[in-house]
Amino acid sequence: MNNPPPVILKANGRVGLFIHYDEAEAVELRDCLTADEVEFSFNPPEAARLVQPGKAVFVFGRRHPRVVARWLEMVGEEVVIDPDVVVTEDLYHPPVKQLLTLGELRRDDNRDYLALGLSLDDVPALIRMATDYQLHDGPQDSPVVFAPIHAWRALAKLRAEEAIAPLVGLFPRADDWDDWVSEDLPKVLAQFGATAIEPVAKFLADATRGDWSRVAAAKALGKIGEMHEALRLDCITRLSAQLDRFAEQSETLNALLISPLWDLRAVEAMPAIERAFASGRVDESVQGDLEDVQIEFGLKSKREHPSKPNKLTIMGEKFRAEWQAAGLPLPDAGGSFPEPAADFPEVNAEPPVIYLPYIAPPKVGRNDPCPCGSGKKYKKCCGG
Repeated sequence: MNNPPPVILKANGRVGLFIHYDEAEAVELRDCLTADEVEFSFNPPEAARLVQPGKAVFVFGRRHPRVVARWLEMVGEEVVIDPDVVVTEDLYHPPVKQLLTLGELRRDDNRDYLALGLSLDDVPALIRMATDYQLHDGPQDSPVVFAPIHAWRALAKLRAEEAIAPLVGLFPRADDWDDWVSEDLPKVLAQFGATAIEPVAKFLADATRGDWSRVAAAKALGKIGEMHEALRLDCITRLSAQLDRFAEQSETLNALLISPLWDLRAVEAMPAIERAFASGRVDESVQGDLEDVQIEFGLKSKREHPSKPNKLTIMGEKFRAEWQAAGLPLPDAGGSFPEPAADFPEVNAEPPVIYLPYIAPPKVGRNDPCPCGSGKKYKKCCGG
């Protein structure tokens, strides 16, 4: 049986990465990619000039070529990347290129990037690397995905202030749950000090941005205030002013604006914090209620009123009720479960059940021989 030719992954300046595929089987590939939640376009209008007789066009945009190739391989296709396709790693030159191989790092890593020979001459390439979305979303088992983090840390070491605006432009990735942008980037921007305050505060004030990207900006202001005592009051003032817009913001954002003020022990912000809590527009499952803040700031020594239910405590009570209804022991105040004893004979009656991890069977490629032994391709037999 003749094997089908490999799929050629090509690039076009207008649409990015694309493949041509036999039109007779294109719907099947489309359904497979859709089932695997791959992002692509099928015969989009902007690819009309790429159409060939008997071929459908799949467009994958400006992704990392190796990521797209892996997507296609996961649905059973053999893939060849066209030699004309530019792989972003190949665009970097020493000494910046070294960052592509450094790999995973700790959040408290304080390595000396200047010892790698990096200098102010490398700032444009470092900015490009820090904001290179193909690297950010590159192959997850490759060290290149950490290169942007190394790059923005190197920019901070170099005090390259021209990098501030491009780095702030990365905050929207926090809305897609990029933890490094949420947690590490605010600390990096804080190293720039006063020059970072205005662009960060401007991003925070932009109501068209997502909540989590604005939370990252609020964290950055808080970190600037923590790192630079002379800038503390300015950061508190800007965070307080944003919190005062509580009526226009979600309860979650309001609560998370209080978080950096909490870390700064910003007693100066208490009027704004009190107004926000009085409005009922603060999610109290984040930092607690107003009395919790007052105690943390040293304005009260203990609670004067019982805590009101919030999302977290309501969920906890629901858990307790379901746990008790099942006849299971509850944890103590410290969160520990009691040792099995005579009080719980049902716990001792049977040995514990050990759940082994699920191991998926090998995935059969669409062009592989069908495992049923028919001699046909899987897609023409049981896979159909």
